Amino acid sequence: MSFFDDVVGKLFGKQPSKAAYIHEVLERSEKQLANYQAWLHTEEGIDLLKEIERGYYLKKQGMLSEIDVHLLDSKYANGFAISYNESIGKENFRNIFDYLKEKVSENGYKIAQADRRILDKESHEETIEKWYLKPISEELEAGIVNQRFGNVLIEKIDVDRKPGYIKFMANVYQDRQYTEAEPFQDLLDKVFDIKP
Repeated sequence: MSFFDDVVGKLFGKQPSKAAYIHEVLERSEKQLANYQAWLHTEEGIDLLKEIERGYYLKKQGMLSEIDVHLLDSKYANGFAISYNESIGKENFRNIFDYLKEKVSENGYKIAQADRRILDKESHEETIEKWYLKPISEELEAGIVNQRFGNVLIEKIDVDRKPGYIKFMANVYQDRQYTEAEPFQDLLDKVFDIKP
């Protein structure tokens, strides 16, 4: 806490925690997009994506891998998270985040929200970049909507401007207006269909 915050706190009492002090649309520069496209065809990028896939399946078997993968599994939401480590590298980490979005987009999804929020927490600064994707509406018979794999949320969290983790989640609807969700495994197969 700064001297100023301490004085203000003594004069006016403790102030509530600040909300997002930056909230903006998440966009990539032309340079970032070009770097991403080049990265997709590098041995380093392909090997890294294969290692994440391997880490996911090892974790399902209760084993650890070089990349720390966490499973997120519930009745209505399935996914995984990838913890950052120095061997990945910041730019590669951002490219993984964008790769996940691209693979979902290629399979009948559109971006519903893309934003970056920077939050001032009590003990740290948190940056959340988010891709939120929904299936492209496909109404079937009797007004039923095909939900595909559900809505997909992909977040990259940085703490004090250092990469933390990437979260990939598919959230399904349990509503008669929607078809039953396709298996999460089928979405994973599409995401990890890595083509050099």
